[in-house]
Amino acid sequence: MTKDLSRRSFLKTGGMALTAGAATLLTNTTSFATPAPKDFGAVRFAVISDPHADIKGKNGMKMSACSMDCVRNTVEALNLDENLAFVMVCGDLLQDGEWENARAVKSALDTLQAPYYVIAGNHDFAPVDTQKHRAGFTYMPIEDFVSYFEGHGYEESGNRHYAHEIVPGLRIIGMDANLPHDPKKWGGIVSADQLEWLDRELTSNKDAMHVIFIHHNLVRWSADELQGGPKQWFTVDNAAEVRAMLEKHANAQVVISGHRHIALNLKELNGINYFVSPSVNTHPMRYTIYDLNQTGISWQTPSVPMTTAQHLEARENLLEATWWRATQFAERNAFNDMEVLSLYENNGMRMGLKTLKK
Repeated sequence: MTKDLSRRSFLKTGGMALTAGAATLLTNTTSFATPAPKDFGAVRFAVISDPHADIKGKNGMKMSACSMDCVRNTVEALNLDENLAFVMVCGDLLQDGEWENARAVKSALDTLQAPYYVIAGNHDFAPVDTQKHRAGFTYMPIEDFVSYFEGHGYEESGNRHYAHEIVPGLRIIGMDANLPHDPKKWGGIVSADQLEWLDRELTSNKDAMHVIFIHHNLVRWSADELQGGPKQWFTVDNAAEVRAMLEKHANAQVVISGHRHIALNLKELNGINYFVSPSVNTHPMRYTIYDLNQTGISWQTPSVPMTTAQHLEARENLLEATWWRATQFAERNAFNDMEVLSLYENNGMRMGLKTLKK
């Protein structure tokens, strides 16, 4: 994105009418499913993902010592955009379910000018293994996380999934695949009850477009995420079943996830568009702004306003983190580093547009 293309000027040009140069950044995918009939105009929203707030952390692949600055600086940047309809925080707000970190990150998010919604990630509740509990912190079960963020998507019912109307004709759905009682697994499963609820929501609101948010991914982004691979739990176990449910409904066209800590990417499968969101505290430290209307969705992924030194540190910390590198590029050398950065930076998708089929 060029320096003179501000978020505000992007909106003034319609958000959807990107230049021909920007259009070349798009992947060759097929069209969306048939859009919902009700015209809701144009809606701009932002996604903050995987902040992993840690008031006592040290910088590594996750820039924990800088984590609260990453959140606060992102919030300040978003507050400059008066056109945001809402902000979604797409899971892993906390390092590991700490009350102290929850209070800190909520205090920062509460300064957002736009309404914000939250979905839980696999780090937003106390680890079952108490050896992972750190001195100086108290830990919350996932039920307390939901209660603490009540009013930000979550309702008094205590359910970990929810649906809300943003404007007539546009609704959001927050889903949950966490396994809070599994001591080893950081992956997830969407329960049968939740799938039935999702089916009912989409069936009873056929005249509205839906944007679905879930921390865990419903598609794979690398070979390491294949079943049995070292990163298989970035994808929910029953992803195929969830995708099949969505494919029954023409009004479920956009799914946005986090969890993977890579740059924004997009895959279309059978008319459903699956986006993955960058983490604000892992290289390349970005957040996302979307513009959505009845005919298309466009996006841009600005960098979190941090110092150059902090961005360079985050980049080096990622390259040094062997587990986060693809298995075939685990050894550090110039070629392998380039391949690792290609996945994590994905600069060709920093800005883009996807047209909806009428």
